[in-house]
Amino acid sequence: MSPLWIDRVGRGAQLLGGALVATLGVRVMTLAIGEAQARRLPVSQPVVASPAPALEPALPVRAPLGPPPKTVPKGAPLRLMLSVLAGPERSEVFVNGSPLGLTPYLGDLSCKQGEPLRIEVVPAHQGLIRRSAICEGRTLFIR
Repeated sequence: MSPLWIDRVGRGAQLLGGALVATLGVRVMTLAIGEAQARRLPVSQPVVASPAPALEPALPVRAPLGPPPKTVPKGAPLRLMLSVLAGPERSEVFVNGSPLGLTPYLGDLSCKQGEPLRIEVVPAHQGLIRRSAICEGRTLFIR
């Protein structure tokens, strides 16, 4: 066997492989287009006259699945997610006089259910921003 013959067989195999891959690509493309068109077109069903269906008795309304919502007694400890976006960036954030960090602030806050919260945002060159809230729920947004 001469190296020239082996080279020609290799090139022919490459050409055949390329043709097979191209054919497979065209086939997948036509199937995808046909499926997309079938999804777009409404399915027409023949109209058949049928007797009116008998009315079924109404089913009772069922409560949603899952546990009932938890009610937290007043004074119970809570952990809230606090998001403070009020004021310019890098303003100090205080809750009930305790420093928490700088704006924009996102963190956890421990408080007691029903406890009043005093949120203060102290910008460097502007007036004090005060907000009040009640400790309840899961998330507290200050804007």
